[in-house]
Amino acid sequence: MLSIIQFLNTLAENVTVELLCLDSRNDIKEYLNNNLGIELHENLNVVQVSNKKFGIKSNKLFFIGNVLKYLEQYKSEKLVIYTRDFKQMRLAIKNLKSSTSNIKFVFEVHQILSQNYCKEGEYKKANEMKKLEEFVFSNADNLICITSTLSSEIKKAFPTCANSHHILPVGFNKDFLNIKHQEHKKYDVIYSGNFSEWKGLDVLVEAISIIKHQYNRDIKAVLIGANDQTKQQYEDQAKELGVFDNIEIVKRVEHKNIYNYIAQSTVGVLSNRYDADGLLFTSPLKLYEYLGSGLKVVVSRLPSIESNINESLVYYATPEKPESFAKEIIRALDDDDFDINKIKDFSKNYTWESRSKKFMEFIS
Repeated sequence: MLSIIQFLNTLAENVTVELLCLDSRNDIKEYLNNNLGIELHENLNVVQVSNKKFGIKSNKLFFIGNVLKYLEQYKSEKLVIYTRDFKQMRLAIKNLKSSTSNIKFVFEVHQILSQNYCKEGEYKKANEMKKLEEFVFSNADNLICITSTLSSEIKKAFPTCANSHHILPVGFNKDFLNIKHQEHKKYDVIYSGNFSEWKGLDVLVEAISIIKHQYNRDIKAVLIGANDQTKQQYEDQAKELGVFDNIEIVKRVEHKNIYNYIAQSTVGVLSNRYDADGLLFTSPLKLYEYLGSGLKVVVSRLPSIESNINESLVYYATPEKPESFAKEIIRALDDDDFDINKIKDFSKNYTWESRSKKFMEFIS
């Protein structure tokens, strides 16, 4: 939601966008304002589509059916249908592609789900998903891939996929570029985002313990985005490792309030594991927000990230190795040659405005 709405809202500055969804315009307007402090653009037309019939809710039957009914009116007009949902794209292609040449089908890919199911031992799901992916990848006019490694993997796994690929990492809100850092920082390290296991926060907590007990450095970290369960989990780990007083764990806050935490921090950390989408498919929103705000960034050395972020811009640590993260966090904290202007100049290419411009150039 966070990425999709920001991107479409920025895209609407240059072209009329219709967002077909379950939410009302007022829902989207409040979400943008409350979470991000952003106004909904007048060119973003929110079309609320029902998923109910006869008192029954079903996205599979009623929502998609109503979306197709709505799109029928555009058969004679030039239109781009753009989605990240495989089932919606398959139905749109099957129902609309053969009857008109005026519609272009653009699919944004963030992962190869069939491969994820295989890794989890869900082979029946994997087989069904691969058929769905193969249809969409082969019949869409264009594929937007968030990393070059994802694009390469799709071409290897699906030889009949669309030839027209474009690499577009996620973007970030340009307001991060304007964050004014406080002279006396409250936090040495910040992490903000999802607390899923593959994010490697246990590795980060252990790295802080190594910094304290082996390097005799008493640093302060803040981890933002926990729920009740994960807050307890990482507080217990911090107590066990003797760093409870060094780590502040905060529940989820509105995105616009992250600015204040970043202004009080020196190093942003992303300690993603090799698991799940991390190895080849991740394009972390937080990475670009950290860079755009001028933080020093310690990040897992993963092919998906290395494919787009030069070594001179971040401090790469070995995934799943707390000792490596400890070493790189110290190196970042002690780096007096850090060039904040170089980092910010690089980041300007990854605002939502920049992504919107590249997207329009590609589909044109």
